[in-house]
Amino acid sequence: MIDRRGTLPVVGLTALVLVAVPAAGAGVGFGEANVSPTAVSTGATTTVDLSVNATGVNTGDGTTGANVTVSAPAALDLSGATTTASATTPNATGVTATVDAGTNAVVVSWDDDGGIATETVSVSVSVDGVAVGRTGDHEVTATVDADGDGTTDASGTVGTVTATATDSDRSVTTAGSTLYLGEEDVDLTGLDGAARAGEDDRFYGVGGDAEGGVATVDDAATADVSLGNGFTAGTYAFAAGGPRAFSVDRPNVTAVELYVGDTASGTEVSGSSVPRSVGTLTVDPTFDFAAADEARVTVEDGDGLNLTGELVDDPTVASDDGTVTMDVSELSTGTYTIRVEGATDLDHVNGSTTVRIRPEARTVSLSRTRVVHGESTVATVSGAPGATRYVRLSGDALRDGQSVTVPTANAVFGGAEGLVFVDADDAANVIYAVVSLDEDGFARVKIGTDRLAEGDHDVAVARDATADDEATVPLTVADRDVSVTPARSTLAVGETVTVSGTARGADDVKLYAAVGGEYAPLYEDDDELAEARVRNDGSWTVDLDTRSVLTVPGRYRIVALPDPGDDRLGSTTRLSESTVEDVDDRGTTTVRTVDPSPSASASRSYAATGTDDDVRITGRAPGPAETVRLHVVGPRGAVDSRDVSVDDDDGFDVDYTAFDETGTYRLLVVTAGRDGTFGADGDATTAVEAELSGSETRREAIAILRDAYGGAGVDDRLVALNVTAADPRVGIAAVRERDGGLVVSGTSNRENGTVVLLDLRDGSRTVAAADATVNASGRWRTAVDATALDAGRYTLHAEIPEANDERTVEVGTAPTATAAPAGTPTPDSAGAGAATPTSTPTATPAGATGGTAGATERANRAETTGDGAGFGVGPALLTWVVACLVAAGRRR
Repeated sequence: MIDRRGTLPVVGLTALVLVAVPAAGAGVGFGEANVSPTAVSTGATTTVDLSVNATGVNTGDGTTGANVTVSAPAALDLSGATTTASATTPNATGVTATVDAGTNAVVVSWDDDGGIATETVSVSVSVDGVAVGRTGDHEVTATVDADGDGTTDASGTVGTVTATATDSDRSVTTAGSTLYLGEEDVDLTGLDGAARAGEDDRFYGVGGDAEGGVATVDDAATADVSLGNGFTAGTYAFAAGGPRAFSVDRPNVTAVELYVGDTASGTEVSGSSVPRSVGTLTVDPTFDFAAADEARVTVEDGDGLNLTGELVDDPTVASDDGTVTMDVSELSTGTYTIRVEGATDLDHVNGSTTVRIRPEARTVSLSRTRVVHGESTVATVSGAPGATRYVRLSGDALRDGQSVTVPTANAVFGGAEGLVFVDADDAANVIYAVVSLDEDGFARVKIGTDRLAEGDHDVAVARDATADDEATVPLTVADRDVSVTPARSTLAVGETVTVSGTARGADDVKLYAAVGGEYAPLYEDDDELAEARVRNDGSWTVDLDTRSVLTVPGRYRIVALPDPGDDRLGSTTRLSESTVEDVDDRGTTTVRTVDPSPSASASRSYAATGTDDDVRITGRAPGPAETVRLHVVGPRGAVDSRDVSVDDDDGFDVDYTAFDETGTYRLLVVTAGRDGTFGADGDATTAVEAELSGSETRREAIAILRDAYGGAGVDDRLVALNVTAADPRVGIAAVRERDGGLVVSGTSNRENGTVVLLDLRDGSRTVAAADATVNASGRWRTAVDATALDAGRYTLHAEIPEANDERTVEVGTAPTATAAPAGTPTPDSAGAGAATPTSTPTATPAGATGGTAGATERANRAETTGDGAGFGVGPALLTWVVACLVAAGRRR
């Protein structure tokens, strides 16, 4: 079928004049072409008229079966269409028109009827029942076969049909678009992968709350994005685990703001009071569903009566930056609710605010009616342009210790637009700022709260210092909430930790710690105190270095003091407990410091000598140092030293491969103490290496290294690990006959991932083979197919590049396990006198074939040639790789 869902209604085509694309070497061209109509409805069936002019056609050579093929995209489904009124002129006979459902095309054919050598042939046809399945622009193309030989002589575009979902509220045609819960009649047919119009569709949640869920709709052209259809917030795909097709969000009205006048600028008066004399208020809503629905503004009075029609000409807003202007000049005094909600489908989504209409023509509002102690707010006074007004605060609003004086008034009333002067009236018990209203009737003054008491205070506007209030607005001053939070509450002495917190209303924060009945200032670095500037959002961050003050393991109370003052910022002076406790809005927390406790481990306790096998040493090294030191003491006392970087999360890791001698290696991991340096040598590895002559035994070298990092006043920590190195080994541990095959298991001291090759031999002939892989525990296991073998005794051969082992096994006898001989090596016994497997080269008869080639290759690789140095790692590895390749070829 043309589409993944089958036939769907509809087609839309747009007429275009096309560019001819003649076939190479031919005189036939593609002339004018048209399609009609060019605009159709998604989900409908329609009749499409097509016309194509083929130029340069030889209508006099007796051609039969010449044709024009018009192809439509799958969105214009022709499978149920029929043709009528087909015509080809001039000099054409036997004209037929057919629909090819397989290619979604219309073919118009004709025979020559005594024409001329270069004729322009006009082909037209009407196609009934074209089903328009998808929204979008759909291009119709055509090819010309003027000779009837099946070869395209010319091609071009007939036109473009545009399909529009007229029955839908909106069409979504871009992948990744956002739909909104609650919207209805959404056309999704324009998305790749969606069903066609008229068909149901399923959507699979792949992210957010929708992940793992399934939503369905009855018609992809009119989808309802509802909870009832299974939709929830998240991302959806057309197939489980597929790419994102679209997202679904919950629609929101995030803000409803009111402004005086007919623009969304100036003073924001949501929740405030204004006089009728302002004339108009502008509603500025913020909402996130503009793509799906308009927003509608409604106005209700205190009794719930809808007054929108009396105040607003057009209450709808089409986009997030749109506004609605209300005429409030005739409103009665009272409180009004302004509500914003979706205009149609999303009318369940709303946000609201209020405004109070006052009878007097003067008022005051605050940019913030609730502030944290230390923050400021801006008072906006409105009234007659040019009028002078007093912005007043009662002396009762001042905090303890503050008096009604001009300096206090200057500290409370900061910068202003239209400020005349600031003063205080002790007799009237008020402080005030005098402002002059500008030509628009506004003035603004900043009010600081450092000198104000916590609680609710009235900011009043009056004609003078003692006149009655013309308007008031409440101001709430809240306790400054200072918080302090370390990234970790348990710290290794010497490490640095990030401490963050909040101190809204403060400019600076300084950290102290309770030590010995006092509070000592803390440090960010050796000579930098732990002080931080508070950001605009009230947050602050500082790094705390535990190498100062917090040097003794134990519990410490950490205090964050907001705005400690110029005399304390930058000062190393300690504070008394009473001084700190007098600061009401301080922040406190507790941390515990501990001695650095490093850890280290090796990925395995054994290794194979003479190979590149690695042992990974990993661990944690909390503390101030950025490196740990690794000393590897070999079986004969040789010392290999290196520094290893420590990550930000205190982790470290290093791979070690230099296991060149058999025996036990001692790995000493050294971490620096609280001072961040290695106490023995001031950080230089050469200093401790100078203590070694190179002739020490293993025991002596270990003792020298331990002494170098010990002693009085040195708190470096040392972790010791052992790795035993032995010659590379492989061993067959057990063989069991099961289901016609042999289950073979064994051990090796080679690293994880090493391949073990196994051959089952009958004399010198290899009759079966298998591979196994050594795991992280030094064990391997595999199955050898013996179903085609006769019962009898065979030799099982296992090998790695450097070693091999053999075992005699019985096939077709009683199914008992073949026990490993006493000398079978295991990873744990590799360095403790385990028996060494031996390899005996096996002669290969000249006439042997099949598995013999692999067996011969593996046997021959045990022989040594050249300078008599014996079977080295390089030749062994090369031969083993060749054996693997030969075996792989044989097994194919």
